[in-house]
Amino acid sequence: MDTEPREGFTAVGRVLRPHALRGELRVEAFSPTARNIQRGRPVYLDGVRRVVQEARSDRGAWILKLSGLTDRTAAEGLRGKLLETPDTEVVRDDDESYFVHELIGLRVVTTEGEELGRIAEVMPTGANDVWVVRDAGAEVMVPAIGGVVQAVKLDEGLAIITPLMGMLDNSK
Repeated sequence: MDTEPREGFTAVGRVLRPHALRGELRVEAFSPTARNIQRGRPVYLDGVRRVVQEARSDRGAWILKLSGLTDRTAAEGLRGKLLETPDTEVVRDDDESYFVHELIGLRVVTTEGEELGRIAEVMPTGANDVWVVRDAGAEVMVPAIGGVVQAVKLDEGLAIITPLMGMLDNSK
């Protein structure tokens, strides 16, 4: 099973299993809107460029028909493979959506100017993501919610936060 996309690519979904006999795939989308796996969109699967010919939602997953896959045998070997899109072609869900690879390494600073470190990890918790911010052994857990995250400036490599009460008590 692939765990990370190739350099310069963003993972937009994962093949769960073949579907039916015509080479269709049951896919987990990594975005609620699944914009990057809709009809007409190019995706890379196992390093091969393919075009989404058909896409339909099905019980929490997506059934995709991709160019070049015509039978179940061809689809069978793709279980667990990532569907990738070049970073430059990814369609975002909205202006406040970021991909994990964009957040990793960002400097985190409070609105008061205190440097907290860099985002080392993004943990999905169900309700919201939590950024693990590390600096010289200290670690701060930052909930990625509107009241805390004030700005993400990718071009500056910076995230600005307003800490919740008590959030920084044990960080240093």
